[in-house]
Amino acid sequence: MSNQEAITIVLPVYGRSELLEPALASVLALEEVEGSPWRLLIADDGSDASTQQFLQAWVERQGGERVEWRRRPQNLGLFANLNQAINEATTEWVLLLCSDDLLLPTALTRLSELWQQWPEAGLILSSFHSINADGSPRPADSAWHHDQLSRNTALIPPERFVPALLQLGSLNGNLTGMAFSRQLWQQAGPFRADWRHAADWEWLLRACECGPALLNREPIAKVRTHAAQLSNSNRRSGHELQEVAEVVASLRKHPLLAEEPRRHRWAAKVMQHQLWNQLKILPRHGLEPLLQALQPIHRAAGLRCSALALLHSAPQRLQGWLEHRGKHGGA
Repeated sequence: MSNQEAITIVLPVYGRSELLEPALASVLALEEVEGSPWRLLIADDGSDASTQQFLQAWVERQGGERVEWRRRPQNLGLFANLNQAINEATTEWVLLLCSDDLLLPTALTRLSELWQQWPEAGLILSSFHSINADGSPRPADSAWHHDQLSRNTALIPPERFVPALLQLGSLNGNLTGMAFSRQLWQQAGPFRADWRHAADWEWLLRACECGPALLNREPIAKVRTHAAQLSNSNRRSGHELQEVAEVVASLRKHPLLAEEPRRHRWAAKVMQHQLWNQLKILPRHGLEPLLQALQPIHRAAGLRCSALALLHSAPQRLQGWLEHRGKHGGA
């Protein structure tokens, strides 16, 4: 890793101080790469007083020249906060780490190997280990999706990457472990600051249009699944539906998918999940949210196609529901 490839680890924070200690400890445990020490930028997005007290104590105890704590005077939102943090970084490369996840000790060593072998890559997406709220292992969420592109670490050209973003979704489904050069970030443009859920998916589309992405099949992080995840509140608020619909509509019309006959089926498969989410809240919230959801679903993939895809998935959903009831004693 050369000085030009020194890296800033950007850690966006908004509350959840109980999960911060493991994330920060994983940064301190990183293996050193000779000549290019890492930097940590803690982007505190207007957190509550207890989180700020925790961070202040941690920075005073563990910090140093490598650690910078930036406190926003008010909450900007995840992606606006990230945009500002990336602008504030003083290195060419940034590595994203969510506050509830962990980096593996070998993360920077692995990235150094990748830069040496594929210096042309401006974006690196890495597979990751998946863990539960208590840190215990769970099935790897990213592995199956990445397997569809390549079982080995490889450069993925736009001609393959863009269709995969519709067929497989955002591929990582998480910000942690995403590494990219600020040059690419500036070329593709910043994250959609007004979005809360799918801005990383939408940004990946713009980024991969600029050149090939490197898919790294050796995990560099552990990603945690838990009840307080931001994605759950986005789903309840409706932000997920609107943003997913816009990304799917853009992908379905993308020039690199113009000759792909499966694009309509892929779009319907994505949007049937959104339709199902609306049906699940019907007993609690009534008909109005469902009626409001029909237009973006139709615009993205066609309402009829999405409904048929939902019916096709019904046996699998029923099986999953029965298994859940069995594990939880009918609860």
